[in-house]
Amino acid sequence: MMNELVHHIDVNDDDEEVEVEPDHSASLPRSNQQNSASSSSRHCKRNADTNIQKEITKAFGEMISESIDQLKAITNSLVKGSEPRPDIAAELPKMDLSINDQIKAPRLILEKASDERTFLTLDGAMRKAFVLLLFGAREL
Repeated sequence: MMNELVHHIDVNDDDEEVEVEPDHSASLPRSNQQNSASSSSRHCKRNADTNIQKEITKAFGEMISESIDQLKAITNSLVKGSEPRPDIAAELPKMDLSINDQIKAPRLILEKASDERTFLTLDGAMRKAFVLLLFGAREL
């Protein structure tokens, strides 16, 4: 009597018949088997998500490192551009400028790369006129 199968148990409204073995209560019901498979699937998905997060973190770190390198290069070029230019400073006393004007002129000349190039291409009186124009433009 213990090994008898129970027939015709109405589990839901669809009149579906299910056979149940009362002696085998240790075996997992179908819903528990599905939960186990679902749990395993979630575990694999969790591992995949963790791997993706690690890859994203690594890529982000590399991007930040590259950005820092680029910022250093930009900073170095800006600092290098503001270094004293002895070639410009050496030309200023030849123009009969006052000491104050000789101090102000390099800053004005180096303010724009185009002004620096223009200053270096001009000679004598033209160079002095250009510097005086920079002083006049600065006063406006």
